[in-house]
Amino acid sequence: MTNAHSTTSSPNRGPRLSAADKHQRDRYLREFIPAIVTFWILLAVVLNTVDEQTYGARLWVLLPVLPMIGVAVALYRAVQRADEYGRVVLLECMALGFGAAMVASLALGFLGIIGEAWTFGGWLVFGIGMTTWTGSLLVRNLR
Repeated sequence: MTNAHSTTSSPNRGPRLSAADKHQRDRYLREFIPAIVTFWILLAVVLNTVDEQTYGARLWVLLPVLPMIGVAVALYRAVQRADEYGRVVLLECMALGFGAAMVASLALGFLGIIGEAWTFGGWLVFGIGMTTWTGSLLVRNLR
């Protein structure tokens, strides 16, 4: 028994994506990548320019949260468009992102034990997880 994904495979790269699968992937990445890039840009701006003593600093430091709404929308739309294989790919990549975030969280936690705590450590953990997720999607699907 074969499916559309296993009929055209190469020995080293796994199954090739159909034109429809590539279209879905590209559509997702067009929604997802700008949001994560915007997150990183805003995070860098906030970390380097916002003075915590200024009026409105609490609002400015929340600015990197806004692109994550775009990530959530992109993910929801991708899952709705995906077939079973596509959902498996998304889950695998999410698992890698989660694992990377947990390793980063552990590292920061252990550094905190010896007094090396970073005030932006939570954002760093989140960013590492999301970037790993994005990178794994790109690597997993570039065929």
